[in-house]
This record gives sequence, structure tokens and C-alpha cells, in this order.
Amino acid sequence: MAISAKFTMTNTADLALQISGASIGFDVDSPLIESLDLTITAGEIVGIIGRSGIGKTTLLRTIAGLLPHLQGVVNVCGSTLPAPPKRGEVGLIPQRLGLIQHRSVGYNAIMGALPRAPFWQTVFSMPSREIRESARDAISRVGLEGWTMESVNRLSGGQQRRVAIARSIVQNPKLLLADECLGELDAETAREIILLLRALADENGLGMLIVDHNPVRAATFCDRLFQIRGGRLLPVDPVKISDPSILAGLPQFGVGV
Repeated sequence: MAISAKFTMTNTADLALQISGASIGFDVDSPLIESLDLTITAGEIVGIIGRSGIGKTTLLRTIAGLLPHLQGVVNVCGSTLPAPPKRGEVGLIPQRLGLIQHRSVGYNAIMGALPRAPFWQTVFSMPSREIRESARDAISRVGLEGWTMESVNRLSGGQQRRVAIARSIVQNPKLLLADECLGELDAETAREIILLLRALADENGLGMLIVDHNPVRAATFCDRLFQIRGGRLLPVDPVKISDPSILAGLPQFGVGV
């Protein structure tokens, strides 16, 4: 899958994320990432690679509003943090997935719609017919059709990741943050999920920031690719992804997908 070069929009209405001069981390005197500038437009998939413990997850959690940024400006879906964006506009697939283990696949998928649902539906757990149909469609799109009533704790790790992705599809956010969402998936399922993510970006204008441990794979479907190194977010030329200086300290993989 070739890298797209179609994103030339500058209209602020098209921006899913805009970060200017930001520092990310836990100590203002020793940030994990500094002088951070990053823009993601509607429909664009941006990938981040880098060795473990370098700040990738911290960056996603900061953008999601779960951690404060140390300096600079972070604007998410038109809202400047710490002011939160509208409910449901930001989706997060964390490494630990955040699924309700003792509930069904369908129940977990429906949870994605609650941030945008009327208050009474949330309080009384009474999803509308439209929400239920959306959940069934999302479950089918991630390849779990027929598993709707299965308890999540009976699924494999890869299947649980697909449930988390289905939950995000139902949520229909403007910005999706995904931390290793392709982990524990076999090659064929990973291909299907990549095609689904690409379709969501192109058809729904969904902006995505995806952390992937496989730099070669990330280069095949991300519109732009960055590496966190030396406390900076550095652009990566996908043509040079096999450069030893880029792959240093990263897990080594074949193309895989």
C-alpha cells in the first residue's frame, strides 16, 4: 500500500490535532519530548515509532487529556487543552484496551456510542436501535460476526484488540489515538484491520495517530511517519525505513503486512 501524499489542507476546520512548541512528560525540567510540533488533518493517518519507554504512550495519553502537557499548546478537535473537546470526539485504544472483561463483545462495542448518546440512554443502559445496529456492523467489520454474545474474557488477545477497534468505530470520533492496536494480530487479520482503518480515514474523515512497534508495517499504511528519538519527534522517510540509524533499538520485523 503506497504512502499517500494527498494532504495539503490548511483550513483549521480540517484539523483533528495541532500541537505547537509543546513539552510532554512528567517533569518540566526533564521532559520526555520537547519542542513538539505536530498537525494531523481530517482523514490523515500518522504513525509513531520508537523504542520502549521513550514517551509514545505518554504522548497519546496527553493528547487524550489524561495527562497534562508541560509547555506549549495542544489543540484537539478545536479545543485547546486543558479545555476538553466535545464528548466522543476523541477515541483512545490503549495498550491494555480497557474492555469490560465479564461482559459480552456486543456490550463492549456499544460502550463506544455512549459518549455521544443522550444522557438517559447512558444512565439506564438503554441503547437505541441505531446504536445496537451500529455495534453489530462494527463487530462484523472487525471480523467477529457471530461473537456478539461471547464474553470478552473468553477471547484471545488478538480478538480482544478487534473488540477495542469495534468500540472505537461505534464511537465515531474525529481523532483516534491507537497504542499498538495491531499487536497480537496475525498477519491476515492485521491486513484487514489496516484496510478498515484506511477506509475509516478516507470515508469518515477520521484523523488517526497510531503507535506501532513494527516500523516497516507502519510505513505501508501511514501517510506520515515519525520517530521519537533524543527527546524529539523526528520525521521518518518511509523509503529509508531500513536505515540502521532508524531501526536502532527497535524490534526487527519483516514486512509482515
